Amino acid sequence: MPSLPPFILSGPAQPLRAVIVSIPHAGRYYLPALLGAARVTGAVLQRLEDRYVDLLAKGLGSQGYRVITATYARAWIDMNRAEDEWDSSLIVGGTPAHPVSSRVHGGLGIIPRRLSGPGELWRHRFDHADLAVRIEQVHRPYHAAIAGALDEAIANHGQAVLIDLHSMPGQP
Repeated sequence: MPSLPPFILSGPAQPLRAVIVSIPHAGRYYLPALLGAARVTGAVLQRLEDRYVDLLAKGLGSQGYRVITATYARAWIDMNRAEDEWDSSLIVGGTPAHPVSSRVHGGLGIIPRRLSGPGELWRHRFDHADLAVRIEQVHRPYHAAIAGALDEAIANHGQAVLIDLHSMPGQP
């Protein structure tokens, strides 16, 4: 399963700032199993990324900020979704805890299902046990790092600010 850590942590051990920077869609690691399951090309899956937005935060760690950058591609697991934001038409063997949100209905759950244009992304459905492993090994550690950084900022500075860096697709 995952062979990389779920995120890259930049900045000093004791952050000098109350601002935490999270980059949830910067991951560019595509597991071979993920690419093999895709019915679209890797270039199409890259459209899910906020490609290179992590470069905007490149020097922040050396300036005393804590920066948490996702390593796994959003196609593997979307760090900006709740654990129960999954699509039962894509995941076999479970029922989401809450009604399907508009994001999930549109194909952008914790495992993205479709994109406008190319449509469905996957050759097959995924087992709920596979989703559970992705959540346990990648999603939860990423969010635990954010929670820990926020707690540290509050303890050291009396406050915390979380900035999530994203990009938007270009307009035609």
